[in-house]
Amino acid sequence: MALHKLPPELVLGISEQLDWDDRKSLSLVNSVVRNHLVPRFFKHLKVDCPLPQDNILQTVVQKYGAHVSRLRLYVSFFPNPPDSEFGGTKIDPTHEKEKWYWNNYPASVWARDEADAPAIKNLIQFKGLPNCSTLSLHTNGDSNFDIDGGWDINDLGDLSIYFCSEPEDWDMVRRKEELYAWRQAMREMWHDITSLSRVEHLEILHFLPRKTSIWLESEWSDFLGRLKGLTLVTYGQDNGAGWSVNTLDGFNDFFKELPTLIFEHTKNLEHLKLSAQKYGHLGHRSLRFAPATMSELRTIHLENVCITASLKEFLSGSTPKLESIQMENCSALGIEHYFHEPEEDLTWAEFWEAVREGNLALLEVTYRYPELPPLTEAESMKRRKTRMTLADTDDETSARLRKMVDEDGDSRIWPYVKIDGKYGDVWADEEANLENLEAGDDNREYKQLLDEIRQRRGVIESSLS
Repeated sequence: MALHKLPPELVLGISEQLDWDDRKSLSLVNSVVRNHLVPRFFKHLKVDCPLPQDNILQTVVQKYGAHVSRLRLYVSFFPNPPDSEFGGTKIDPTHEKEKWYWNNYPASVWARDEADAPAIKNLIQFKGLPNCSTLSLHTNGDSNFDIDGGWDINDLGDLSIYFCSEPEDWDMVRRKEELYAWRQAMREMWHDITSLSRVEHLEILHFLPRKTSIWLESEWSDFLGRLKGLTLVTYGQDNGAGWSVNTLDGFNDFFKELPTLIFEHTKNLEHLKLSAQKYGHLGHRSLRFAPATMSELRTIHLENVCITASLKEFLSGSTPKLESIQMENCSALGIEHYFHEPEEDLTWAEFWEAVREGNLALLEVTYRYPELPPLTEAESMKRRKTRMTLADTDDETSARLRKMVDEDGDSRIWPYVKIDGKYGDVWADEEANLENLEAGDDNREYKQLLDEIRQRRGVIESSLS
């Protein structure tokens, strides 16, 4: 039978088994096959902002907008030009290398030509995208803030990670919005989104640790109050010489304010994902939650963060409808870590106990860690020497405990870490891993939580049968 005569669902099934290039080749067979596949090709619409002057956005929206379910805006910000008061010190705008950049400075955060900006504002309202339900924002400074120019003049530097070196109060935010073009552009971006969008599912990728004065307006609170789903993938970068952005006070203080900036306004939020990046780890100095917020939450997904005292308190009774907790590459702080704050000491046992007692609707807990947490320093070192095995690194105690974990499907080695106070790196705390595994409290509380979840699921399944 000719391919174009197959039922549409069979053609789609075949296409799902192919890689992307082969799918495109399949779509060229004839117009019938292409019409079957087009909805799969245009589920996501990615738009680079500022929009280039020669663009075909309107044509794409007219032809394929009905298939789009997620609008992805990649928003780049630009430093002040070199002829401004805050233009950096290393740029010669007469050089051909830089001339193209500064001679084409964008007129708007949305478009290089002001006349094209309304097209993006229409997209924000999902005009021409009748089936779109998710707005995804990827925000960044051009070339990761490494274009030399006026990003933020301070005592540490004016490019790279140093745009967020200092904590800012609201007066400072307003002053910097007057001084720096990129801060004005960020204010414009959030003004238009909060005033125009009625989206219920928002993703912010590379969420920049800088505030905007628009967040003080009632439109911001109203916008967040409409959200059902929120994904925050936070900014992360190093300075090129080993220092991660999480060593900066401005970075850490920003994320400490998440409860007042965001969480207290998301009164109808049902799904939250919070993910940090390698060079922007969120730990006891930065990650904050607050009780009596997000009371409608049904799922929470945490990635690349430390469990903290505020997270424990939040999950101790603020989320009566919570059904699912997903954790990936999350860890607890060992006792001997830089900037040790006794009130932040928290074991996995204490965390799981709080989760169990405070979330009586919980039906699912999933935890993933990219590699087995080490029990000895030698085990950590062996990962750089692939010929070594666990038999070479384990002492009698480590071998016994590891065997226990292997034989018990619900037990695991719960990770504890140390955070380097100078560079911001995250290192395994082998001693804490071993001590807490041997004590058994972490696994005892985790198993008790799993037992209650299984009983709860069993009751639900019985009532439905």
